[in-house]
Amino acid sequence: MSTFLRWGVFGILGVAGLLYAYNASKRLAEKRATNPPPAVTAPSPTIAPVESLPEPERQAPRVPDPAEPPRSTPAHCEAELVVARRALEMRQQGEPLDRVLRIQEVAWQEPAARRERLEKVATRWYGYEGEFAPESLRIAVISDCVQYSPAP
Repeated sequence: MSTFLRWGVFGILGVAGLLYAYNASKRLAEKRATNPPPAVTAPSPTIAPVESLPEPERQAPRVPDPAEPPRSTPAHCEAELVVARRALEMRQQGEPLDRVLRIQEVAWQEPAARRERLEKVATRWYGYEGEFAPESLRIAVISDCVQYSPAP
């Protein structure tokens, strides 16, 4: 078999393979557009009612002192909160983790250490199942940020 004939056969097979892959990906995209992934529903965590707590453990809500200045959240912690919210939303939409890690808030961060921290936050919150109240999510992310992530 001559060299030209051999390369010709390989070329034809290569083009056929590329056409097959292109058509398959196009069909998958059409199928995904017409049939969205099913919504993931997780059982909500059960919370004990306040009345069931013993009397000594029940506390009155803390009223902030007017002389005390309001506590502000650092900007890098707010960025981690945005990443955590986006990771939870994208998981509910059925997006893969690599797409979550390529969002603007994570992938375009310039210091490598900051980008790695945001990747950890996105991966951690992407792995959680269930619904989170916005305030409880905020408290968890901000406390984790203040504890483990120094200001950039």
